[in-house]
Amino acid sequence: MPADYEKIREENIARYGWDTAVLDLLGQLYSERTHFIFELIQNAEDAGATELAFSLFPDRLEVRHDGRPFTEADVRGVCGVGQSGKSLEFTAIGKFGIGFKSVYAYTKSPRIYSGDEAFGIESYVRPFAVPPVRDLPGTLFVFPFDHDAVPEATASAEIGTALDALRPGILLFLTNIGRLSVGEGAVLTRSVVADTPRRVRLARGRRIEEWLVWSRRVEGVGRPVEVAFLVQDGRIVGCDRSPLTVVFPTEKETFLGFLVQGPYRTTPARDNVPEHDPANQALARETAALLVGVLRSLRDDGLLSAAVLAAMPLDASRFPAGSLLEPVWAAVREVLASEALIPVAGGGYAAAGSLRLAQDAELRGLLGPDQLGALYGEPVSFADEAVASYPALWRYLHDELGIDEVTAPGLVADLTGEFLRAQPDEWIVSFYGFLFAHAALWRAARFDDEPPGAARAAPIIRLEDGAQVAPFDADGRPVVYLPGAAGLVTSLPTVRRAVADSPVARPFLEALGLARPDVMAEVLELILPRYDGLEVAELDPARHAADLEAVMLALEDAAAGPRAELLDRLRQTTFLIGENAATGEQRLMPPPGLYQRSRELESYFDGNPAAWFAADGYGPWLAQLRGMGVRQAVEVRARTPDALGYVVTVVEFGRNERGLDGFDPEASIDGLEFALRHPSHVRSEYVWNVLLAPNRRLVAGAVERSVMPSFSDSSRERRESSIGSLAEDEAWLPGRDGAFRRPAELSLDDLPPTYTPDEGLAEALHMMQPVVGEAARRLGIPVQVLWGLGARPDLVALIERELEAPAAPAAPAD
Repeated sequence: MPADYEKIREENIARYGWDTAVLDLLGQLYSERTHFIFELIQNAEDAGATELAFSLFPDRLEVRHDGRPFTEADVRGVCGVGQSGKSLEFTAIGKFGIGFKSVYAYTKSPRIYSGDEAFGIESYVRPFAVPPVRDLPGTLFVFPFDHDAVPEATASAEIGTALDALRPGILLFLTNIGRLSVGEGAVLTRSVVADTPRRVRLARGRRIEEWLVWSRRVEGVGRPVEVAFLVQDGRIVGCDRSPLTVVFPTEKETFLGFLVQGPYRTTPARDNVPEHDPANQALARETAALLVGVLRSLRDDGLLSAAVLAAMPLDASRFPAGSLLEPVWAAVREVLASEALIPVAGGGYAAAGSLRLAQDAELRGLLGPDQLGALYGEPVSFADEAVASYPALWRYLHDELGIDEVTAPGLVADLTGEFLRAQPDEWIVSFYGFLFAHAALWRAARFDDEPPGAARAAPIIRLEDGAQVAPFDADGRPVVYLPGAAGLVTSLPTVRRAVADSPVARPFLEALGLARPDVMAEVLELILPRYDGLEVAELDPARHAADLEAVMLALEDAAAGPRAELLDRLRQTTFLIGENAATGEQRLMPPPGLYQRSRELESYFDGNPAAWFAADGYGPWLAQLRGMGVRQAVEVRARTPDALGYVVTVVEFGRNERGLDGFDPEASIDGLEFALRHPSHVRSEYVWNVLLAPNRRLVAGAVERSVMPSFSDSSRERRESSIGSLAEDEAWLPGRDGAFRRPAELSLDDLPPTYTPDEGLAEALHMMQPVVGEAARRLGIPVQVLWGLGARPDLVALIERELEAPAAPAAPAD
């Protein structure tokens, strides 16, 4: 049976009077007119609705939900101001009254259909009966856009924008509504996929969010306090904004990386939370207790990461004494200082007093718990390396919790010989790699007022016998040496070979300036003679590597004269492994017979049985091998012209010859004949761009002859080198159709755009002038036809006669 609308109407007229203009202010409590949307969601939630739908029309808004039907108390509440069946409940979020009055920002005559109730409202508080809607499931609100100050179009546009802006997060802290339709097929959903803690999945279309929500019941209060953390890719992360939430977000920012929700008392417009309200302060303390429990739970589940700690209240200036959330800040500080809740490098958790910080990733990798304990005399670990990714968390741990930072200079200052002797060789190697990356720790003084690096006087060098000594004496002179070549016996103190041979330790030891015992004699007298007549199959790889190391040491340490002698000997010794470019066969060869492998040279020499590459294992010594004669570019053999550009080729009695402008008629290029006779597009382009264009003066040129050494009364003739002859005779240049042709069959314009447009080279190779190619294109006939006509003057004459003959008269039309 419906409520007695006439009776309620008369009671409200008596209570509020005939003039309800003052109630207009209730629709203006909110900074946004569309705030009524949240009020309606709250009402539906309180009514136990699981589904809620907003349907926007040009002239009205309809809202439906499947919650509990209206009662007479609800009718009185929606027609009253600040009165509801829940008005005495501290946790009520859906009070009818002031909240519902926000709908009057757009309408003057809302209508409500729910169960037995079917009524409209006028003048804010006066209900009247309206015809019911037959077979209506649930509750229907109809809000006509009939406000005097807001046109229909404006109302529809503003509400449409507000509905479109709704994000799934507004459903996060609800318990009943799981589906919210906001029109045009847009649906927000909420589902709970786990209970402890609640794992809530929110979605709007393809936008999906996942949250972990923890709750804590508060004595005497109907709704719990809650905290919610955002989950991405299975990890808890901080959220960008964290307004304090009272079911829905308020305007009060918490400055946290997670959401706080609870039945906090709000201002009448529900947009803010009074900080000094005793009930609110009590709830903040409950929230702090909840958060401490959440941190412990995450720790126990292995989910407490640096990202979670970075979401905590870290900036003390944001939480001053007496502020609403100051208890949260204080509780977090106390528990992190006293309990094992801070992630440790390598896994696990520790309290602040058992940790050290290190921004240097290499330093964290160098010092494990054993080393830290030995250095600082107590069990201690590094905080997880991820802490360094969160500057605010780093400052909090260092400044607020007092966790000391270990720095590179501090480490060197704390080192002792006893500590270093206790470390294995592998650790010493890593330590040298660390020092190499921190040159200021060991570099010599560069200026008078600059002290040398502290490591120069520290016992950082491990000798072959395991002793630890400083690398330099008080006068800065080295007192240790690098180990010599394998088999070289020396009485000098040397760095342990197992350490010095490491590619991690070697750069530091070399940069430190340590010398090696003389190995020149060993290389010349013992090492190189071993390779006379030696075959690859007889080679010991370990011995070969040690021999190369000795050779490189000898070259590095030798003075200019002995070094030149050693290089000359090396160029004549077959001690390097070469791999054939065609067959892959290996043999020992002298350095000048090898090329350094590169992509370009592999393409150029591919399949050439006369080409050999240095084996791949020589990578660390490529620079030195080039000094021995290993070639890194295709060898171009030509005489060097004199200052006037002359290349003298013959000096005999009565016969003298010289090339002009740098031309050497006997010039050649290694592998050119094979490359031109086996062309590919990559190889052809390389020959043109890299070999011929830069060396066009060697392709063809003028040769001057004279019987006199002074070249008086001389004669000149054009001549091609073997380079030019090969390049002219072979079909190796790609034409427009991709087929390879002789240079004389093409013009520069026929070449692909990646070829250098070198007219001098084109002329030297007797390529066609571009005009010939252009003529062929304009006539629409192949270039070969024009060349054929050039060889057939009879055909040319016939064509000319045909063109000169008068045209035959046109046939008469029928």
